[in-house]
Amino acid sequence: MLKKIIFINISLLAQSIWALESDFKQSIYFQANQSQFNHYQATFSASGDIKISQGTILIQASSANGSLRDGMPYQITLKGNPVKFQQQLDNGMVYGTANTILYNSTSSEISLKGNAQIKQQGAHLSGETLRYNLTLGDVEAKGSATKRV
Repeated sequence: MLKKIIFINISLLAQSIWALESDFKQSIYFQANQSQFNHYQATFSASGDIKISQGTILIQASSANGSLRDGMPYQITLKGNPVKFQQQLDNGMVYGTANTILYNSTSSEISLKGNAQIKQQGAHLSGETLRYNLTLGDVEAKGSATKRV
């Protein structure tokens, strides 16, 4: 099966776009209606009106599973219908939605999978999988033979 991979730099579509550097210096806040924690495996799961924030980054979902590092959420898989993402940039907002979002608090990227969309300063990009760089605003879009970007 033929797959198309396209790299799109959204910062070329508009003025230079930069995330707020202070986002990554902030604590991660996690809220949910229900949660479970396994101290020995350093894992957690949650459901119901989940909100994760770190600086200006906000992710909303209906379920989450993840691992902890030093007692803080580290790698998180969020699911929803859809999962919603937003971040304040130096010159505007970026919004994203997908069926699943993979968030690693120590990397500068998130992956949006399944009906993924990102809107940023009038630009709109959609695909089966989008990888968004939280620092630069770059987006890598992946489609398939049946679903193009």
